[in-house]
Amino acid sequence: NCVFSEIVLENNYTALQNAKYEGWYMAFTRKGRPGKGSKTRQHQREVHFMKRLPKGHQTTEPHRRFEFVNYPFNRRSKRT
Repeated sequence: NCVFSEIVLENNYTALQNAKYEGWYMAFTRKGRPGKGSKTRQHQREVHFMKRLPKGHQTTEPHRRFEFVNYPFNRRSKRT
């Protein structure tokens, strides 16, 4: 049994954190393969998800434009 808690991040993305192992997140690689939970962190792009409604469903909220957020890390930055 896998239980995840949903976390809404500052950049309006959703991350799914493992309830049993705090600090482990659901992640997928660029090829769509699952990532190891022990190797994931909240700031990684692989754990950020966007919610989408199924086709044909209307939302009751007014549509908000997508906002770009400057991410503090770039690809080639050194990890400390």
